[in-house]
Amino acid sequence: MKTHLGPHLEKIWILFAWSTLVLAFIIGHIAAQPDYLALAKAQYPDHDWVRSDVYSAAPVVFVPSPDATDEAVVIATGKGFGGPFVLGVRAQKEEGTARVKEVVVLSHKETPPYLQKLIRQNFFRQFINKRVTNDFIFDEDVDGISGATISSKGFTKAIAEALHRGAINHLGLKKTWREVEWSPGINEALMVGLFLMVFVVVYAPKNIAKPFKIALPFATLAFVGFYVNASISLGTLAGIVMGYVPEFRQHPIWWIIIGGVLTSIILLGRNLYCGYLCPFSVVQDLLQKVSGIKLALRPGMAQNAKKVIYGLSWLALVLIFLSRHPALGSYEPFSMMFSLQGLGIQWYILPFSLLGSFFIPQFWCRLFCPVGLYLSEAVRLRQATVRRVGNIFIKDVTREISASESYSKATDTLTILFGTQTGNSKRLAYQMKAACDANGLPARVKSMAEYPADDLAQESYLIIITSTYGEGDPPEGAERFHRQLFADDTHKLNNLKYAVLALGDSSYRFFCQTGIEFDERLAQLGAERFQERVDCDLDYDDQADAWMMSAVKYLQGQLEASCANAVKPVDSTRAEQAYYNKGRPFSAKLIHNERLTADQCQKDTRHIVLSLEGSGIQYKPGDLLGVWFQNSAEEVESLLQSLAISPDVETEVEGKMMTIRQALVEHFELTQCHPGFIEKYAALSQQQDLLDLLDDNTSVREYARQHQIFEVVRKYPFALSPEQFLQCLRKLTPRKYSIASSQSKFRDEVHLTVVLVDYQKADGHRYLGGATGFLCQRVSMHGVVKVFVEDNESFRLPEHSDAPIIMIGPGTGIAPFRAFLQERTAKSHTGKNWLFFGNQNQSLDYLYKDDWESYLEQGVLSSLDLAFSRDQQQKIYVQHRMQEHSTKFYAWLEQGAFVYICGDASHMAADVEKTILQIIEQQGNLSGDEALVYLTNMKNEKRFLKDIY
Repeated sequence: MKTHLGPHLEKIWILFAWSTLVLAFIIGHIAAQPDYLALAKAQYPDHDWVRSDVYSAAPVVFVPSPDATDEAVVIATGKGFGGPFVLGVRAQKEEGTARVKEVVVLSHKETPPYLQKLIRQNFFRQFINKRVTNDFIFDEDVDGISGATISSKGFTKAIAEALHRGAINHLGLKKTWREVEWSPGINEALMVGLFLMVFVVVYAPKNIAKPFKIALPFATLAFVGFYVNASISLGTLAGIVMGYVPEFRQHPIWWIIIGGVLTSIILLGRNLYCGYLCPFSVVQDLLQKVSGIKLALRPGMAQNAKKVIYGLSWLALVLIFLSRHPALGSYEPFSMMFSLQGLGIQWYILPFSLLGSFFIPQFWCRLFCPVGLYLSEAVRLRQATVRRVGNIFIKDVTREISASESYSKATDTLTILFGTQTGNSKRLAYQMKAACDANGLPARVKSMAEYPADDLAQESYLIIITSTYGEGDPPEGAERFHRQLFADDTHKLNNLKYAVLALGDSSYRFFCQTGIEFDERLAQLGAERFQERVDCDLDYDDQADAWMMSAVKYLQGQLEASCANAVKPVDSTRAEQAYYNKGRPFSAKLIHNERLTADQCQKDTRHIVLSLEGSGIQYKPGDLLGVWFQNSAEEVESLLQSLAISPDVETEVEGKMMTIRQALVEHFELTQCHPGFIEKYAALSQQQDLLDLLDDNTSVREYARQHQIFEVVRKYPFALSPEQFLQCLRKLTPRKYSIASSQSKFRDEVHLTVVLVDYQKADGHRYLGGATGFLCQRVSMHGVVKVFVEDNESFRLPEHSDAPIIMIGPGTGIAPFRAFLQERTAKSHTGKNWLFFGNQNQSLDYLYKDDWESYLEQGVLSSLDLAFSRDQQQKIYVQHRMQEHSTKFYAWLEQGAFVYICGDASHMAADVEKTILQIIEQQGNLSGDEALVYLTNMKNEKRFLKDIY
């Protein structure tokens, strides 16, 4: 067995790094305790100083020994821009007072250039001959030094406090001096205003944020950079850890910046400093605009740079902690850039970083900046903490991995495998596990995407829960498992007992085909079926519950249970009681409904925004939003007239009595027709046209796809009882939409991109889609929409932030890629991004045009290729654009790019995949079979991902 040392060495390094930092911190703290007497003697070797006998309180006072004179040294301590300092204030006692004779710096952690500036400009000399009872008010009695204001304030405050307290404690004087008063001024107001501007840019609608977005960089550069020079550095962060926090009145700008940034991380989970308030980031952007050169980082370079940053910052922090001197370890070029003061090494770092920024966007930030890295880590830690704490109170069963991943081979266990495209099979798999847990049965859940078929030989009991994708194909996550199971060399499974729960849609020809194939193949391999397969349609809940309850009852008699509980009914929501899900949706409010396409465009595409405020719902880019909708009340009234049913007659639905009108509006599917409805309605109504359709399965499926139930009943009216009609229908099922927003940018919102299904028949009647009509037209502003999030683990951004991605999303398939780019921008991902988008007309249906052009301008989008099929005589689609850039496309694949496809499954997805195979074959000089292996390897590496419908 091979031993991989990489992870172990990394752990050893992390342990070593943390240990040395903690040790350096402790050693530095112990060594930094000032010996005031030794400092005084070293400064004044001609005197034998001793602590004053009359000392009773701070400050420390030393007098000559053995014969005390009227001279004394008062120790003043405080904090400057760089850190703490110790001053010796030599004073001469006079009649009723004392006079300052000299101020010397005994010890300091101040930034050397600032201290030298104070000394050169005679800052300390102005205290000579002042009385200890003077006011010492900054900018009135004492002049500050421009460019070293914070240090000037710190020294002035320390001297004033030491002398005033000494006058009271050691001279017995009463207070006659004025205290320093502080009130917020223009600088503080400007700093708060900058933060407000950032909030507008980040959270306000684009039309409001746009002017602020233009002004913010210049305001940041002028105020934070050149005027107050308050950039956050590694020394700043280290100083906080060491307790070098300036008093608020001394440096309020520091408190506003640091407090605002840390508060935004804690409360909002956002880093509002990097990219918004960092003046050096603005400088880099300006250099980029001047040069126009945007060299891309090579794959893995950003990840390696991260290691370099950690190494450099580790060395710097060890130096800082040992010396207790933040300035010694701050290698960032900020001070040098904005005040022309800093350590010698910064003179070399500054031109290097500026030159790099001329060619590579955000060169310093992406490759060397420790502040950005640690603030991003703080955001990540905050989000992880929120999720972890949330999971304590919100038992998110579908996300947690069973604590019992493996069991002793001495005990038979149940393995539950799921194959899912939209999440339904996964939810049922965890529901089955919850039922087993409740009855003391050992069970584990695994995705087919992560389970090799060879492991079946070691299983005793198996349950497969799987959906069918499209026309009889296995879900993408189950493709490999399906292929392995049907291989010629698959082992016999004579010791396996199994059961299959199949999900499907009877509108399709090969209903539940994948479940059927698994069931039959396992039997061929010698496995024993312990429960008959059930094929579930879209309204599967009741069937699935009954099947699982029967399975649990059987397994209790077979598996070695940990307790002898009676069989408990399987509650469809019990496994997920504590969070919002399909059975317990959240009532979101519609807060925005904007048409994205031009009025003259045939397609009415809407940008829908729903508020999740107060829900605690978390989603990731790539996830789906399930939407429960209501049928049109007007269409239901018309339908009931065609059936000669009174709207107010009552019927029973799920054990509750309600009017037939309410039942049809809220509980039954009336837009998506299916062959089962045609068959049952034809039998009841004896309409010859419908009966003729039943002779050909293909014809009845095509007819069902092209007509709503509303249409069928309107065209073929017939008097039925409520019970007869309801028996023809399926239960209403939620529609699922790709989420078009990132929660990193829109915390309490979820965005959807929805095309309104809207068509008119020859009789002049207009029909709308069920969910699309509900979302786009029937829900009023601030009306309620019941929603839940469906995990889509098979459509996720790469784990490594520097990985390049290629996104292909014609039409509303663009939705998840809007979320992807928002997330990558918010998280400062460094990977390249290439977007292919297509629609019919650029002037009519270029969805989210402003977003893509903005991302392109910012450098977030490395490439944008558009295909508007009807803007020229010959139709052009996204696959044509891909072929035009085939050399570049293959180069990205070779660099490790992840490919994402979203949109229409019937034609687009197949055409795009075929084009990618052709590109691989042509550009890689491979045979057709070799290209197929190449693409298969990408799928196995989870670098080729699809979200198609």
